[in-house]
This record gives sequence, structure tokens and C-alpha cells, in this order.
Amino acid sequence: MTAQTLTFDDVACAAATQAGLTEAQATAALTGALGLLDRHARREPLAALYAAVDGAETAARSRAADRSKRGLFGGIVASAGGVSGAAVAEAMGLLDRLGSEGVDKAALKRLLPAARDRVQAATGRDLLGEAVRSVPGVGPLLGDS
Repeated sequence: MTAQTLTFDDVACAAATQAGLTEAQATAALTGALGLLDRHARREPLAALYAAVDGAETAARSRAADRSKRGLFGGIVASAGGVSGAAVAEAMGLLDRLGSEGVDKAALKRLLPAARDRVQAATGRDLLGEAVRSVPGVGPLLGDS
């Protein structure tokens, strides 16, 4: 069995429908999450995800995926938590930014599993989940339990 060709747009569209979001909301959330993963995830799972999902690496490195500004609390978390603290603080900033686009934490808890399901259905592996789990403390903030 050959893996299906999968694009970032396919994942965003399918996940949006399943999560009850617009495609623009899903694209913004997934782009932000991929940007965070690009900066903090282990290279091996990330490389596998990029190889499997056409356009994912481009989305992750786009201006739309730039780091979110963090507030006072995010700055404290970043400085107190070492490497994982920086990723958690960035995830908190991403949640704040997405909130202004109508995507809250509950929406992310529907969106990320839907995106993971789409990637896994096409590739036979939970590539997105592997990348998220490689960043300590970030999974719950991105909707991964």
C-alpha cells in the first residue's frame, strides 16, 4: 500500500470541518502550531512530518508562523522553565493570538486530534503527535492530551 499524497491545505481543510472551524481559522492555528514545533520539536519527528505533508515546512517557516509576543506571565514562564519553559511560554502566546481569531483552547482540543487523524490516515503514522510529544509541556496547550 502506497501512502497517499497529503498537503498542508488538505490537513487544514479536513481538520477544520471535523473541528467546526473555518478553514482560515484552522490554517492559522495549524500554521502557528507548526511554527512552534519548528522552533522546539526534535528534528527527527519534524523531518518525517515535513516529508509526509507537502507544504507543512513552508507553513511552519512562514511569517504567519512567527513567534507570538508574550506578556508578563509568558516572560516569567520562559525565564523560569528553561528550554521547555520557552516552548510553553510561546504556546501560551499562540493561544492568546489565536483567541483574537476565534480559536480558543477548546477549539484546539478538537483541531489538533482532527489534524493528527488526517495525517495518520494518509501516512499510517501519528507524525504530528510524535512532533508535539517531543516538546515537553506543550501538548496540553496545543490540544494534545
